Amino acid sequence: MGSKKLVLKKRKMANPSIGYQKRFTFDIDMHSNGINGVCIEWCEKNCLHKWGWWFEATDEPHPTNHWEHQRAYMSFEDEKEAMRFWLAIGIQNMGND
Repeated sequence: MGSKKLVLKKRKMANPSIGYQKRFTFDIDMHSNGINGVCIEWCEKNCLHKWGWWFEATDEPHPTNHWEHQRAYMSFEDEKEAMRFWLAIGIQNMGND
């Protein structure tokens, strides 16, 4: 059997005013404790205005599993982009942890 080398690439957001821990006027509760990468990719390709994702703690955070006790939100500066996201991909990815 041949072996393959695993290559990991660390990506940075092109615009530092969008992405992780960025909150804007229009929030969408994703009903999960995480944001699916498909949602982020959709925003990278389709949003012209600022967008991001953020988390809200639902219980006291525990250092070993804090992500299990949080609620994830997508956030948009533009109402129309928030609606486009919701209809195009948001509904499909709600509740997907």
